[in-house]
Amino acid sequence: MTAGAAGAAAAPLVSVRDLAVRYGDRVVSAVPTLDVRPGQCVAVVGESGSGKSTLLLAVLGLLNGTAARVSGSVVVGGTEMVGVSERTAGSVRGSAVSLVLQSPQGSLNPTMRLGRLARHALRRHGIRGAEARRRVAEALEAVRLPADVVDRYPHEVSGGQAQRFAIATAVALGAPVIAADEPTSALDVTVQAEVMAVLDRLRREQGTAVLLVSHDLALVSTVADHVVVMKDGAVVDAGDVDHVLHRSTVPYTRALLDAVPRLGHDRATEEEVTGA
Repeated sequence: MTAGAAGAAAAPLVSVRDLAVRYGDRVVSAVPTLDVRPGQCVAVVGESGSGKSTLLLAVLGLLNGTAARVSGSVVVGGTEMVGVSERTAGSVRGSAVSLVLQSPQGSLNPTMRLGRLARHALRRHGIRGAEARRRVAEALEAVRLPADVVDRYPHEVSGGQAQRFAIATAVALGAPVIAADEPTSALDVTVQAEVMAVLDRLRREQGTAVLLVSHDLALVSTVADHVVVMKDGAVVDAGDVDHVLHRSTVPYTRALLDAVPRLGHDRATEEEVTGA
């Protein structure tokens, strides 16, 4: 039984109901229902402008206080994120859900060593001293980074190592959900597979849930349990990965699939990717 299947009966860590994000009269992202449970990877796919990244921003509470009008419900770790204060949303980000960006090196302070950056993130959530150091060490081991990476500056690590460090920081924070926004788009194909294998292993071994935003259906096919397809701000297809990627009759989904040169049917394991 996969981690996703085992978590299917568990209560959702992220629950979206009747979400609508508007700018003026235009709806840019509408999601009737979406659940992410422990150990599951739910992938939201679609072309640029489909509304998938806006959905992620709503889950993280990053649209509150902006020009966007958000209605419906987004519950993360038991907290309603729609309309809450930034203080409340900020406490949820990191403790209940952590964000992994497209290009982590661009978001890392170049004047600070990685260890200090990780400890700073933990300190914001009240984790300090020996406990912070223990968590960082265990998280680095979980993503298979060397312990001495904490002594390096961001420019001294590769893009893949920086992305693994971002994932390690999320793990150290103890967030049960990782929200990943195109986490491999800036990496070459081999490193993409390595990073996604890390996320997949965290799901299988630690029950971490992953909400993945991606345009890469070949990559999604290797890790996702459930796929949501968006177009022009609306959900046009959704279901388990096998149904959506191999049996869907929705024209837009078929068009996306036809644009993929080759879509593998087998999930890549970390051992297959790294040769471990």
